[in-house]
Amino acid sequence: MTTCACIACGADRWSPLYRGLVRCEACGFVRADEIPAPDALANLYGAGYFEGEEYADYLGDREVHRFNFQRRLERLRAIAGGLLSLYEIGCAYGLWLEIAREGGIRAAGIDISADAVQHAHETLGLDAAAGSFLDAKLEPGAFQAFCMWDTLEHLAHPECEVGKLARLLRPGGWFFATTGDIGSKAALEQGETWRMIHPPTHLQYFSRESVTRFLARHGLRVARIETEPMCRSLHGMLAGLALFGRGRVRGAARAAAAILPAALTRRMRFTLDLGDIMLVCARKA
Repeated sequence: MTTCACIACGADRWSPLYRGLVRCEACGFVRADEIPAPDALANLYGAGYFEGEEYADYLGDREVHRFNFQRRLERLRAIAGGLLSLYEIGCAYGLWLEIAREGGIRAAGIDISADAVQHAHETLGLDAAAGSFLDAKLEPGAFQAFCMWDTLEHLAHPECEVGKLARLLRPGGWFFATTGDIGSKAALEQGETWRMIHPPTHLQYFSRESVTRFLARHGLRVARIETEPMCRSLHGMLAGLALFGRGRVRGAARAAAAILPAALTRRMRFTLDLGDIMLVCARKA
């Protein structure tokens, strides 16, 4: 069992929670017991991650992702006011950066997936780089905000990334993130079958309390936490259930995906808010 200190409170007492996960006895923060080595972690995020391993077809659902990002940008502006510049950690194919640029925001980002960054940089013409944020050379105060969309849970040592971005932010600068909420009603009811539990890609499991405590250790005060509704296509939903569903649900999803034309299922969309994904908005003191 892990012996490292809890990133939320600093304690080093852990107890088994579910298979592969441990919980801090002092504050309740949850993480994977085993953290992959950097090379092994990077290998998880090749082209296949976005094409059948984690996402069924990320770029095939491009317009759905853009819709979610456009709605998210409107929410951030309502919370933070005018945003002039932002930097995204885990920018993938650059769809959020593209939305930000269209909104008049100077945007840049980085991702460890070279295949995804190639699309962002060469196809979309974005300021996107392949590599680790910890190696990125950025000037303090160069960006008004940093973003991590569904990224925080993937990091082996999020305290390093968050510590760096907090140092780079000017006072009053913003940090925005989405991540699963293991303290949500859905997560508590589903226990070890909760849909967000799947190490080794998901390593960190925050609740509203633990993410607030974690960010405070880096001088970031949480201003707001909201649940995050997500628009999904029928294509993406069926593909996800076919990959990660159980029993009859998985079989039915595979059958439906094989029968229904992809062109049709990509156009059929719906919005769900299961209450287990949180949008975290924090500000440097």
